[in-house]
Amino acid sequence: MNFFDPDVHTSTLFAMGSPGHLALVLGLFVALALLLVFKKQLPALRNSRAFMAGAAGFVLGLEAISYALKFIYPCDPAWERLPLHLCASLKIAITVLVLARRYEWLKYLSVLAIGCGFISFANLNLHGEGLGNFAWWHYVIGHYFLFLAPIFLLLTGDTYDTKTHLRMCAGLAGWSFTVFLVNWAFDTNYMYSGPHNDTVVPFLPDRWMAWPFNYVSYVGIALVLLNATYGLIRLATKKESAAEALPAALPTPATSELQITS
Repeated sequence: MNFFDPDVHTSTLFAMGSPGHLALVLGLFVALALLLVFKKQLPALRNSRAFMAGAAGFVLGLEAISYALKFIYPCDPAWERLPLHLCASLKIAITVLVLARRYEWLKYLSVLAIGCGFISFANLNLHGEGLGNFAWWHYVIGHYFLFLAPIFLLLTGDTYDTKTHLRMCAGLAGWSFTVFLVNWAFDTNYMYSGPHNDTVVPFLPDRWMAWPFNYVSYVGIALVLLNATYGLIRLATKKESAAEALPAALPTPATSELQITS
């Protein structure tokens, strides 16, 4: 049972900037490279109900266990027992939509999930957990899922347009402001926008991270990150579409001969 106790099996191996941290980031890009290499095999996995439901159910199960453990072991602060942080709410929403086969709704969360998944490893938020602790596996698997699942869906046919992106940004603005009001009313710190937030961003002045300006700072950072992610996705999609259209545009030998004789 010590595996589930958050206060045991701690390690410095995965501290920010450590070799373990770099290995996690490298693993993320290796997984991305594998998706690209085996792109032709991905549609079969998407069409497999066992694979899609199994993967989503596994991640959702990890999330459920992580919050159940907060009622078994001491949890300070107590408000961490509710999944109102952005990554937690995204994992729950995406896995539930996959289980419900509502893939058409996932596009409104995909770019946001990719951005959150990436930043979760760029700015690693582990608290000393090691390989022998459930919290480590929950963090790594869950955030890998956030980053890779939307890319998997993109590679198997999902498309993102500007209207979808703008709706996603509006939805994030509404949800983050709601959470900001919850933080204000109950002195919590969901999404790191509470009155007593102690999380810092190295490239921002301290006064910008003091409440209530920390909310504005995080929204600004999110918009920059999301628009950059969306831009990269659209650029990659356009290049891929152009590459696929090129062979069809080239004349076949029969077509060339016909054009010459006519």
